[in-house]
Amino acid sequence: MTARRGVVGVLVSALLLSGCSEATPAELDDLRERFVAAGGSCASWSTVPTAGSLAAQACAEGAALMVFEDTADRADFIKSELETNPLIRDRTHIILSKDTWLVLDTLASIVGVMPALGGMISGRNGANP
Repeated sequence: MTARRGVVGVLVSALLLSGCSEATPAELDDLRERFVAAGGSCASWSTVPTAGSLAAQACAEGAALMVFEDTADRADFIKSELETNPLIRDRTHIILSKDTWLVLDTLASIVGVMPALGGMISGRNGANP
């Protein structure tokens, strides 16, 4: 459990340092509900500022959920995360994204929620070194 809280701390710190956004649009609430219905864990969360996003939430269990104005903003954020996020660089976390939303969480969590949420996985592998 302590390691999991450490992951949450890293995510929240990274999100807080990357910019600001105060809005919590209905799309983010909908994403969280769909993520949980698909098997993801997000019993409690906090809104965190994230550059380029309309809104973002960090779940106490470790997931980061974000919605964006458009697909270009989402793609820019993913590109930056693939290059700089230590959790992705260490291959412990990956991103699931579609349209104007994304979820960043552990590989096991993303694999579990992907069938219901759809989307595309982005992470550190041969295609995204």
